[in-house]
Amino acid sequence: MSYLIWFSRHKKYDECKIAELKSLLQIYGYNEENEPLFNENKSKFKGEVYIKVDIAEEQLWKNILSRSILIKGVLHIWSEGCSYDELLNDLTNKKHLFEKNLYNNKKWCFYFNSFRRIINQEEKVKKMNYFKSILDNFPNVDLINPDIQLGLIEDYNDCNSGTLKKVYFGKFIATRKYNYSLNYNKGDVNNVSSNTDGNNSSTGGSNGSSNCNSKDDANISVKNFSSTSKDASNSNNTTVRPRMVWWVHYALNRRPVLGPTTTDNELAFIMCNIAKIKKGDIVLDPFVGSGGLLVTSSTFNAICIGNDIDIRLLKGYKLAYLNPHVQHKKKNKSIFENFHHYNLNLPDILVSDNSKPIWNTFHKAWVDAIVSDPPYGVRAPVRICMNTSGRMENKRKVVSSDNSNSVNGCIRSDVDIAAKGTGKDIDDGVNDDTNAYADDDGNNNDESLNNDNIKCTQKNGLTSMYDTGEPKKVKNIMNTKMVSYSCKSAVKDLLNIASSTLVDDGMLVFLLPVQKNTIEEDIALLKHDDFYLMSYDFQTFTNYSGRLIVSMRRKCRNSSN
Repeated sequence: MSYLIWFSRHKKYDECKIAELKSLLQIYGYNEENEPLFNENKSKFKGEVYIKVDIAEEQLWKNILSRSILIKGVLHIWSEGCSYDELLNDLTNKKHLFEKNLYNNKKWCFYFNSFRRIINQEEKVKKMNYFKSILDNFPNVDLINPDIQLGLIEDYNDCNSGTLKKVYFGKFIATRKYNYSLNYNKGDVNNVSSNTDGNNSSTGGSNGSSNCNSKDDANISVKNFSSTSKDASNSNNTTVRPRMVWWVHYALNRRPVLGPTTTDNELAFIMCNIAKIKKGDIVLDPFVGSGGLLVTSSTFNAICIGNDIDIRLLKGYKLAYLNPHVQHKKKNKSIFENFHHYNLNLPDILVSDNSKPIWNTFHKAWVDAIVSDPPYGVRAPVRICMNTSGRMENKRKVVSSDNSNSVNGCIRSDVDIAAKGTGKDIDDGVNDDTNAYADDDGNNNDESLNNDNIKCTQKNGLTSMYDTGEPKKVKNIMNTKMVSYSCKSAVKDLLNIASSTLVDDGMLVFLLPVQKNTIEEDIALLKHDDFYLMSYDFQTFTNYSGRLIVSMRRKCRNSSN
């Protein structure tokens, strides 16, 4: 028999559903190449919420649903047809399925869903009463703690015609409503607040979580076949309150520290699923920023490493801010605060320039997955480092006795250069900004950036020289200037880093901003000798722009290497 995968109709990330499903199947040990359906063009599934597959492994589907963002449930199809008469006639010849699954007076409930058409409560009851002749023999109905969920799924052609295309009947293997995610094992389930949205309703089990739309979903007892919508609403009063889906616990508005361009919570989990991140994997984010993607990766017990050129993001200087809707034990705005809040493993963070990679390429590749959101646009400028020692003549210097080497730890002779990328090349004009870390008045109020009492003395043949005898304030960045460094260049650097650090068959997942009229050229940039391009799913921003959720797999190296 076949299985029906029920997807969420996500307005933003609908195109990612097949890529996420393929990766989750691989995580839990199933080779998706055995399923011919996945070899078809993904455009065939665009806008569809029901996909039928022949993968008969119940535990596999339960595991997949435990961490999938875009799958709402999996139905074991007992019968399907184009009308209710056809469906009932077929089920009449399959009474053994009911006897096998509802034996020993097992508790059960009905779950109804329709796609592309709104069905009112009275119609739902009428449709489920259609199977009274079969279900009369199984009177033990329990809406709160059912052992078995029987599903009735309708699929219509479109919202205007209202023509029934397919109707499915079967047993739900797993649904988001009745399945706690495995991620809850990391922390306290009680941290997930109740769902107070008036549009959401559930009559599920006490061990489940849900985010169901009352227009489409209903659990209705068929014990009393003359029940009305009023009776159903009365039964809802005795059920447990519905809970939010598990990833809402990690939503941006629930985190204590927020950054200017943190990756959307749902998208971050989808990217980690596509990257096949699991317990013990080493995950790298070369553009870590405020650490949103590493928070998600650490949720799956990965070992996380990140780097970024802008220390302000890492330490919370001027850019990060405290969430006013969360209670704070201390006013710490560093990148690690969100990890402490969720009791996650802390990542290792480095300050470095991706245009000059610091990663060791002489030894064996060591990174299992790379997930990243390269900066672009005005709010997230791309930065690189350049040597401009000639600009330091009037600054305090630390030189060796032979005036040849600078000292690490005091003032550097090479400075950080900020470059702003907007997804396309900007003007080549160069602008100076000597107060990159200062406030609007030119003052630097962060104690960690100022040091009025620094004294450099002669040590190991090194001598400090000042313009005057008085100590001066020291800044992490003495000089900065804006240079042209596009997002395309950042992506090329990302591919080069991934090529040298990713293990064989390791996954690279990142976001690429594109213009619709040049999308073919942008996709051509993704060609790399060391990678297979697995998918590029489009998310629309405006009528002329969007971004690609790109996934690439590292090719196997030669055995001689």
